[in-house]
Amino acid sequence: MLSTIQNTVISILIYFLVVLLSYGLYHLLKKWIKSEEYLKIARDIFKTTLFLAILVTFQISTSMSFVLDLPLLIVYGVIAIVFLLVLTKKENNEFVLHTKVSAILLTPIVEEVICREIAYNPENLFFSFILGTIIFIVFHFAFDVKSIVYFFCIAFLLFGLRMQSGSVLNSMLLHSMINFIIIYRK
Repeated sequence: MLSTIQNTVISILIYFLVVLLSYGLYHLLKKWIKSEEYLKIARDIFKTTLFLAILVTFQISTSMSFVLDLPLLIVYGVIAIVFLLVLTKKENNEFVLHTKVSAILLTPIVEEVICREIAYNPENLFFSFILGTIIFIVFHFAFDVKSIVYFFCIAFLLFGLRMQSGSVLNSMLLHSMINFIIIYRK
């Protein structure tokens, strides 16, 4: 369990260092590249790719499983859709392209690798759930009761899918679907 905590803390520190590096590069390149929107997408792709490369290189997460369990993903997807449509309100926000790309394609990869892969310990599922959920809530800056309950429920769905499928790929896909619904719900 200690190695789970250590690897989780190390992965979070690495992620924040990568974020700082990617924002530094972004500000340097902003002077020469005209399209700020595409530069932000490139920054986010760089950030996600570098983070995963560091995790693999330093063997912080060595046993990631990428097995798709489509029937289970569909069941959890239906539950998530019902949850989102019944218990949440439509947002009237307009999201720019880089926010859509990041929220739907990139952020779920990073969050799921940290919260439901590195923080995941099959020998102590309760601890894994609590650790991953706390990190997930903090990543979303959810500090009011309503937001904490919302992200706790989402984390519960994502953790349940990760646990039952044995693969982080399924929780990544569900997370992407949830973000897609939130962004494009009218």
